This record gives sequence, C-alpha cells and structure tokens, in this order.
Amino acid sequence: MMEMKTQRCVWRNQFPALVLLFGCLYRVSAGRSSSMSETLPRFSSSFSSSLPISCHLHGADLSFFLVSDSPQEVMRNGTLSSLTQPLYLHLLHSGSTPSLSVNCSYINITAEALVPPELMQGVGLTPGAGPVSSSKPLLSWKVKAHLLSSSIGAEQPQVYVLFYMIGHRWKEADLPLENLPYVCVVGTRDQSDDSISAACRLQGILGMCVVQLNVPMSWFSPVLSRRRLQEPAIELHYSLWLADGGDAECAGGRDRGKGVGDMQRIGLVTLSSGDSKSDGTRVRLDKNVEIIMPSLPVKQGQKVKFKILMNTVSTTEQLTLRAQYGEGINYVAVKPSNLATWEIKQEVAPGSASFSIFCERKPSNERMDGSFEEVMVVDFEMDNFITLQASHAILWRVEYPSTGETAESVTLVYVRQRDILGIVPLAEDTEILNTAILTGQRVSLPVKVVTVDQDGTVREVDDPVTCRSTDEDVLKVSPACDEVYVNGKEMRGRVSVQVNFTYLYLNSQLELSVWVPRLPLQIDVSDVELSQVKGWRVPITGNKRPTRDSDDDEDDERRGKGCTLQYQYALVRVLTHLVAEPSDPAHDLIHMLGPDWSADITDLVLDFLKVEDERIARLTDGRVLMGRDLGITTIQVISPLSDSILAEKTITVLDDKVSVSDLLVHIVSSLSISLQLSPQHHNAIYITATANDLLQTHKQEALISAWVQYSDGSVTPLNIYDSKDFTLAVTSLDENVVSTNQDQLHAWPMVTAEHEGQGSLVRVEMLISETCQKSKRKSVLAMGVGSVRVKFGQEEKNRVQGEGRYSDLDNGTREHKHHVQVLEEETDEDGDGWKFTKAEEVALRKVSTTTKSSITNQVSNNDRGEGQINNPTQDEIPSDELAANPRRLSDLEIGMYALLGVFGLAILVFLINCISFAFRYRHKQLPVLDRGTLNHAHDWVWLGNGAELRIGIKVTRSSPQRPSIATKVWRRANIY
Repeated sequence: MMEMKTQRCVWRNQFPALVLLFGCLYRVSAGRSSSMSETLPRFSSSFSSSLPISCHLHGADLSFFLVSDSPQEVMRNGTLSSLTQPLYLHLLHSGSTPSLSVNCSYINITAEALVPPELMQGVGLTPGAGPVSSSKPLLSWKVKAHLLSSSIGAEQPQVYVLFYMIGHRWKEADLPLENLPYVCVVGTRDQSDDSISAACRLQGILGMCVVQLNVPMSWFSPVLSRRRLQEPAIELHYSLWLADGGDAECAGGRDRGKGVGDMQRIGLVTLSSGDSKSDGTRVRLDKNVEIIMPSLPVKQGQKVKFKILMNTVSTTEQLTLRAQYGEGINYVAVKPSNLATWEIKQEVAPGSASFSIFCERKPSNERMDGSFEEVMVVDFEMDNFITLQASHAILWRVEYPSTGETAESVTLVYVRQRDILGIVPLAEDTEILNTAILTGQRVSLPVKVVTVDQDGTVREVDDPVTCRSTDEDVLKVSPACDEVYVNGKEMRGRVSVQVNFTYLYLNSQLELSVWVPRLPLQIDVSDVELSQVKGWRVPITGNKRPTRDSDDDEDDERRGKGCTLQYQYALVRVLTHLVAEPSDPAHDLIHMLGPDWSADITDLVLDFLKVEDERIARLTDGRVLMGRDLGITTIQVISPLSDSILAEKTITVLDDKVSVSDLLVHIVSSLSISLQLSPQHHNAIYITATANDLLQTHKQEALISAWVQYSDGSVTPLNIYDSKDFTLAVTSLDENVVSTNQDQLHAWPMVTAEHEGQGSLVRVEMLISETCQKSKRKSVLAMGVGSVRVKFGQEEKNRVQGEGRYSDLDNGTREHKHHVQVLEEETDEDGDGWKFTKAEEVALRKVSTTTKSSITNQVSNNDRGEGQINNPTQDEIPSDELAANPRRLSDLEIGMYALLGVFGLAILVFLINCISFAFRYRHKQLPVLDRGTLNHAHDWVWLGNGAELRIGIKVTRSSPQRPSIATKVWRRANIY
C-alpha cells in the first residue's frame, strides 16, 4: 500500500512537468513553423510583387493599365523577375508615320517594342483579303455608318449611307490614303434570299464615302404578314475590304465569307409604295386662319404656293390678310378656291414688297363641322439669281376690322441650288471618357456638319448651325456647334446620349456614349498597417521625426547622432470602374471594362492625392506612402473642382516592430518586352517585361534589383526607399567571372562581366546608413545572393583572348574554388548583425540559388515562345525553398528560448530527485491505521518517559485487548 501511494505521489509531480515539457517542444516547433511561414512573401489581394519597372505607351491619346479583381490575374502578374499587365487604349492617333510603341525602363536600362498592327483589334484584315503595303503600317480601322433616311418611296428608290472613320485626331491626321479600305454594303429584303450590294472607298483626311443602293421596284410591293399587308423593309449590313488598287467587287446575298470578319449591322429602311412627299407644313396664324407652306426647299425661278385655310366654325364676316416679303422673292397672284363662300379682293402697290387681300363671307347655309377649308392660294416666284440667300422670310398678318384684333406669323422659304439629301454631324469618336471629374480639365471632341448631295458629293457646312444636347447633365455642346464636351460638373454617364443639329430645313442627330469614373474611387495600398523596422536606424531629417522607440536614444545623444527607427513603406494607387447609365433606366449600370476590371487612374489624380495628417504618414511622388509617427490617418483624393472627397483610405502606423527577414536579389542586365492581345478587351494588350541576367559582352554592366522581405511576410521593392537611409554592399564571389564597381551616376553598385561563367556569384548586403552606425562594426540588416550568367559570343571570346584577359574556362557551369568570406562584424547589441563561417558556404550558396530560382522568372522560360505569357503562379513557388534561407532570431525570441531552457533543466532535476526518492524507500511499509480511531487521533497526548513506554509495549503485546492509540503512535514514531 505504501508503494502504491509513493507512485501516486510521483505521478502527481511528473504530470505538470510533462505538460511544461510538451509545451516547450510545441513552442519550439511552432516557432520553427512560423519562421518558415514568415519567409513566404505576402502578396496583396491586388498588389503583386513584380519587377519594379515602369512601362509607357507612346502614340495613344489616352491609355491606362487595367487591374483585375481575380486572384488568378494577380498571381499572373506577380513575379520578381517580370511584370505583366494589360494596357487599355482609348483613343488612337491616326497616321502612317506615328506608330504605337511600348517603352519599359528600370533605372537606365530601357527596352522598346512596336505594337504590331495585328494586335490593334478594331476591324482586322485577313491575309487573303488583299496585299498590304509594307512601307506604311496598317492601322486599326474604325468606321461609323450613318443612314440618311429610314424610309424611301418608289419615286426615289435609292438608299444612301455615309461612312466615315472615327478614332483619330483630325488636326493631326496623316492617313495612308492609298491604303484606305473599301466599304461593302449588302441589303436583304425581309429575310429573303434576294439581296443588293454596293461599295465605296474611304477618301480624304476624314475617310468618308457614300454608298448608294438601288432598290428594285418589285421590292416595294407589300408583304403578307400575320394575315395582313405590311410595308416591306431592307436590312443593311456592311464590311471592310482591303484596297488592292482596283475596284472593289462587293459580293451580295448572304455569302459574306469573302468579307473581313462578321458584317456589322447598319439598320432597317422601310419601303413605301405611296408618294412619300408631304403635302406641306401647316402654320397657324390664329384660331381662324392657317397657312400651308412647302415642306421642301425650292429651286431658283420656281413658283411657290401658299394655301390659305379658314375654320368653318368661325363667325368672322370680314378679315384682311397682309403679306410682307424681301428681295429674292416676288408676289405673282392670288387664286380664290371657294368663291361660293368668300369674296376675295387684292390690293398691290406697284414696286412695293407687300400686298393685301380683303376677304368677306357670303351668305351660305353650309354645315359647319369645325374643319379648315381652303379659301385661296397665293403664288410667289423665286428670283433666278446665283447670289440668292439660303432662305427667304414672309411675314403674314391677319386683321379683323370688326374687333380690331390682329395676329401674325413668319414663314421661311428655303432655296436650294443643288439636291441635298440630308446633313450628317461627324465627331472624332463615338465615346467620351469624362476624366474632367478627376483632373478638372475639360474633355472635348470636335464636331463637323456635312451635307450629302443626291450624286454622293459630301460638303462641309460653313453656314451657322443650331444644336442642342438632349441631356446637359451628361454632355454639353458649344454655342458654335463645333464641339461636344464635358467639364467635370457632370456626375452621370450614359450609353446613348443625343445632340440635335439643325441646318436650314434639315435635321440630324449625333449619338455618343459618355463614360464616367464610378464614385467613390478606390485607393489601393499594399500595406495599410505600417510598423517600425527593428535595427534599421535612419538619420533624422525634415521628413523624419524621432520616436520614443528609437534604439539607444541616450547613446545617440552622447555620440551627437540624430537617428530614429525606419518605418515601413507602402505602394499606393487609385483605381476606379468606368460606368454609364443604360438607355433603359430600369437596367443596371453598364461597365466599360466589365465588372471585374478596374482602371489604374493614379496618374490622373496624382496632384489631388493627399494625406490628411502628414505628421503620421506622408506621400512621396504620389505613389509611395512612408510612415512617420504613431497614429491613424487617411489618404484622400480631393476633387479639383470642389472640396468634396472622391476617395478615402484609412492608414495605421503601429507601435509594433518588424524585422528584415530576407533580401531578395535579381541581376538585371537587359529588358525584353513581349506583347499579346487581351482576350477580354478588344482595345487592350498584355505587356510582359522580363529582366534578363545574361551578360553577353566583355565589361557589360548589369544593375541590381532587390526586394526587402519583413518578418510579417510583406515584400517591398528596395528602390522605393530613400537611398540615403541604407547602404548596399555588393561583393563578387568570383572575381574571374564578374566584378563590382560603384560610380557617381548610380546609387547602387553595378556588376561587370569579366569572363564566362554562371551561378550565384553576387552577394548583396544591406547595411545601416553610415551616420547611424553605433560603432566601427557594420550593422548588416539583411543579405542576399543574386544569380548571374556570362556567356560570350565567338567574336567576343577572340577579342578577350587577344587582350590576354581570357582564362581557360569552359562554357558550362563553373566550379567556384573559393570560400565565403567571414564577416568580421559580430552581432551588435540590437541583434541586427549577420555572421557566417566557411562551413556555411555550401548551404548558403545552395539556399540562395534555390530561393532566387524559385521566386524569379527565368529568361529561358520566355525563350520558348515569343509573345507567350508563361509566368509561374504563387502556387508554383515551393515553400521549403523559400524558407531555406535562415532567419535572424529577435531578442524576444532568444530570451524566451533561454527561459524555456532553464525551466526544462529545473524540471529535469526535479524528476531525478523524485526517482531517487522512490528507489530509496521502495521496501518501507506503513501500518494500516484503523479508520475509526484515526478520526480521533488528535484527542490523545502522551505524557511519560521511555521506560514507561517500553513497559507499556510489553503489556500491550501480552494483552488480548486491542492496542491503544498511544501504542500506535509510538510504533509509527519509531519507524522514522
């Protein structure tokens, strides 16, 4: 029983010890796993860790990068050796000499690529359509069709369609006129097999032409639909044909395979079998008199008839009608139409430009039904002069002698010198992007009004034109009707907004789409929580303030240095969706780029991007956010036209500290650009810029691209930090292959090719600024190794050998017979130093090589296919390779591990003591105590000497009675 109790006692002491031991092991394993997970780059939901280069498009009026909300698209764009982004083109300059080109640069390394014509999607041309001139590139043809009349009659069975090019600047137009395409128009009647076709070629700087379709007379016969006769209609389509130097042969019918792409629909034209000419236009003088005037213009020398009508319910007995006119029109005569009812007398003064007609009602019993009846016809004649005005006004005045009442009205008679079919307002483009809301600068499109004659001649209108926008809250038009514009006061967009134009008796409409940025805008920040970087001390300048958490402030003051801890930096950009209201208000907003794509408009709002409290954070160059002091503030986009806030984002500067866990290095010797058409948008192209690490000539120099990885997992390009806040020390691990040098033109050292070889040969160390070094020992924040390849051509080899500087090296991978130099600087008080020995050389080289190769996108992947985008996603980066590079332990982690070690040692000593105690007393047994007397053991106290105790024991043993309590206590005492 004693042995069992002892074991129970030992178990009670072992259980908490085991719990602590397991807890310690779990803490150590969890620390290792957390360190492995911390080494993985933390990619933002929208920001991708990509090559820090800048790309621009030249030759486009407006372009912006697209950002997708899809995680797959973010991973596609995010590699440390390349940058892939879709670029949207809005309005193109036209011309043969200016062409689209993409320019990408990293510091002083640039690359440029021309955009191939086949990537410009408007209306593509197939190789079989015709020859293409190689001297001038083929542009993206964007053509708009304007139907002059939606209804025609049998007396004039022709359909006219005007085509003109859009999407280019008229003032800078330099179109390759010899390469302008043909337009083929095909008309079909009510889904029948019969068809008619015609073609024209675009001409002039505006790229215009008119197609005339002659409709057969048999097509005007009514068709039977749903047991009733209906007027027939023609459905029109068009396509573009490449000019081949001859006349275009436009194929009719439904065989559109010879055309380029799918044919575009123009619309329907109704065929009217009756006389389509109108009887005239009614003009009412008052409730009693109406005038019917010609609705169509008249020719020179032609007679013009005006019909005078009277209301049959009128009780007027007498009236006087007077007319006054000007030069160019002459009064001829008045012809009574109803002598039974009215008596007509005229009075004309010789040489005057007016006349009077007296009307008196005759007695009559005719029924009056309230309609108007013709009373007389007044004839005028137009002068046959070339210098006639475009219109002539006639003032009509009616007087009632019995009451003294008068009424007057003006009618216009238009004179045409040629047969004008109609007017067409032209604009440079069919849509406007209202960026005035963001920039405050007016956005406009020039407008021209042209007339189309019956013979197909197009002329620009020089006379005044009247115009009016149907919705000025969306789009405005200038008083001279020469441009449509937006000025930023519009807050809505619309897919189809119309502007009415009137010239003489002709009317037409210009239809445009207006896109606006959706408010509020989206401010995207790579890291909204900025922390201090432990061990990274920077000089205190006007842009930096000391914080209470600076390392060793007393030591800095004693040494006369003003340094503080560096805060993290973050990248900032502004995104938005471009939207417009549909024609039907019941439908949802229409997205110009689709609901999953946003436009990067940072360049447009750069001057209006502000930080509310610059004591906490500050923007540098409008794109880099730097923390300055603890607190919470916001980034705002202020409207340029008012004090309203277009966007807002909360930023927090924390008291927590992070440490630099790794330095990711990539060597950039040159840049290569590949272009690919975007499958999502017809006006977007994918731009992929890849950094190459191959040096091909002797003494060729390469730049260094580096990223800082923090303990919180964030990855930030190093070049966004101020170069005065750190120092990069670059060392060549094999001077025979590459060397390093520093010049005044570059802030970072450069790598120079010496002889052939490859491998992880460039070691880069990130050190604290010289002014903030606490001692002569260099404080190294992080270290990384970059891979480089040197491969010369045969001519370069011969030249180097001739100079006597080429060693006997093979072309393959060179074995480096050197040792990694040991850093003499030991870890300083902050624990921010690095120390490597020769034994760590192999592991360091292997870790650096595998890490960089897994993160960066090798050039060989792009060499497999030109223009193909084949970038690794985040899932393809092995986590064990990224975690292979050892990470520094912080002071807190070192203290915790030391404390756990002491606890473990104490627990081990306690366990040994318990085990030795158990083995020492394993043969001792305690007597079984009476449970009944045990409860009253505290009531007995023994008073006596040892002799009496011995006598008592003998008596007790010989006595058959139960032993006393005193005896039991004595026995128990003698056991011990």
